[in-house]
Amino acid sequence: MMSRILPAAALVLALGLFLGYVNPTYTGAISDLRIEIGNLDRALTAAANYRFRENELAEARNRIRAEDLARLTAFLPDGVDNVQLILDLDALAARSGIRLSGFDIGERNLPASGSGDTVVLGTEGPTESLEISVTAVGSYEGFNSFLAAAERSLRPLDLVELTIKDSPTGAYSFDMAFRIYWLR
Repeated sequence: MMSRILPAAALVLALGLFLGYVNPTYTGAISDLRIEIGNLDRALTAAANYRFRENELAEARNRIRAEDLARLTAFLPDGVDNVQLILDLDALAARSGIRLSGFDIGERNLPASGSGDTVVLGTEGPTESLEISVTAVGSYEGFNSFLAAAERSLRPLDLVELTIKDSPTGAYSFDMAFRIYWLR
């Protein structure tokens, strides 16, 4: 009789051990750990993909000539340097024979052409923008030369507002506003 009770007791003990300890541990804490391990494995895969893409982009950037990178940085910098921008505009004006004064830097809404609505530039996309208002005094030919130089400059800027005041001396006053762009 003992030979039959001992295997049955061992089977009941094994079943009790499985249902009381192994199964709850396996489906509880271990299951949670497996989910966390899966999440961490996905994060590691994403990090490896990011590193691979970052290296690809670094290699592509290294293939660009230094002169071209410098031009690209001048064309669309990753920040705005107000002082340098004012100095650059002043240098363009000096070469054109006009004098700049009354610089005012700030962001504002511009009226959309032909409507009463306003368009806020620089709020979406990869670029930001800033408006610089300035007054120029000089001849009309000098002003045309200044605008042509500003148009040919490497830094993108838009003339968004222009008011011309006549003068009996031949020195006109030009109130203008430029929109300057840079990368976010």
